[in-house]
Parts: sequence; C-alpha cells; structure tokens
Amino acid sequence: MTKQQWDALSALVADRMKAATRNFVTPVIHEALNEPTHIGSATYVELPRQVGGTTLITCEHITRYQDQKHLPFGSNSPVNLSGTTCSDREPLDVGTIKLNDPTWQLQKEQAAMVGWSRFSQNHSPVPDELLFFYGLSGENTYSGYGDFHKIMVGYCSQEKRGTGDSEIFEIFWEPENTSITPGTSLEIYNKTKYSNAGGYSGSLVWDTRFVQKGCDINSWSPSDAVVTGLLRRWDTATRTLLVWRVEHLRKWLAGRPTWA
Repeated sequence: MTKQQWDALSALVADRMKAATRNFVTPVIHEALNEPTHIGSATYVELPRQVGGTTLITCEHITRYQDQKHLPFGSNSPVNLSGTTCSDREPLDVGTIKLNDPTWQLQKEQAAMVGWSRFSQNHSPVPDELLFFYGLSGENTYSGYGDFHKIMVGYCSQEKRGTGDSEIFEIFWEPENTSITPGTSLEIYNKTKYSNAGGYSGSLVWDTRFVQKGCDINSWSPSDAVVTGLLRRWDTATRTLLVWRVEHLRKWLAGRPTWA
C-alpha cells in the first residue's frame, strides 16, 4: 500500500468513527467569575448497574471544577450537569459523574451511551493500528462557544512504537503532520485549530481494529471498534498523548462506590 492510499483510508476511518461516536461525547465546561474557563471532554457510558449505570467518564482534573455544564449532541446550548462525582487524583487522574435520572432524561434523545461491552478487556491493538478519539480542544472554544459540536474534532493516530509502560501507552500528537479528512466541511476547516491538545483530556480512545480487519474499508465498520484507554494528558516533550490502558480503567470502575 502506498502512503497516499494509506492516508486516504485513514481519513475515511476518521470520518466514519467521528460520525459513529459524536453522540457519545460531550464537552464539560466550568465557568466562574474571575476564573479561567475550564474545558474537558467526557463520554456517556452505560455501565453495569452494579458499577454505576448511566455515567460520564472523564479525568479527575476535569471533574474537580464545580459547578459544570455539558452539551449533549444536538443541544443548542450547555445545560447544568447534575450527578454524583467519584474521582481519584494523579497518578490515576480519572473521574466519573453518575448522572441522576432527571439529568439523563433531558438529553437522552440527543446523546447516546457507549455500552460496557464496547470496552476491551485490555489494550492489545495490532502493530500500527489506527486509534481514534473525539473531543474538544480549548483553543477552539472562543470561536465555537455555545455551538461546541461544530468545532469538536475527531482524530485518528497511532501508538508510538517503543514507548509507554504497564500503565499507559502513547499516541502521536504532531500538529505539523496533521491532515484534514474529506468529510470536513469548509466552515469547520476555516475555524478549527489543531495545534494545542489541551481539552482532549477525558476522551476515550478507541482501537478501531481497521488494520486488524485487513485494512479493507468495505468490510470494516465503526461497530468493530472497542475502547482501549482514557486520554489523560498531552506530553509536549515527547509529542505524544498519554493514555491510561483500558484494563486499569475497567478495574478502577469496578472498584468504585456503587449507587442504588
């Protein structure tokens, strides 16, 4: 396969994954007088009843800022986020918000939940697999405030070989090598920036399984993809995004307090 062919296929995978996952993802926004606005990304997940039910998964450095608003896909303006928070600070940096039923009822027609069965048992993609995440970068919020979904962005990247450890893996973040997919509208192309990864913390990272399925765009589907980790932070020194492996995320979720 030539580089041109690979780039074209990767762009198609990114476009299809964005369409398949955007209803799962919401920006989480905290604003307070005389404070900077805090932006993060989170995903609606339907956990087994014994470990939480309808829950937002994100990072602790996102959940710590209260009060918050979120923006379910299809909503015109941010709405108050109500629910019970459970989180652990670094080195874990993971948090959940158990949504109360009235909160979920307000958005269930627009938003959708990732099922627990979509979470892989462990991070084990084949070499050079396409990994995908979707979220909101803070550098784009000024132009998109009140209409965040127009400037939320989906990315395909790959794991950087020879990096990571038993807790995290690293995926490339090299803005100068970023290319725009054919599914990107001219409006979004003109207003979206992609130099600063701040704000993508809290995004779930998906193993698309596209390479595993033989790089056949006609037989592959976004339904083949599985969650493989939680994006925690951007490491400017290594030019990578650091992602917590899904096996640790699953274990943490299973060990949280439960709610009736």
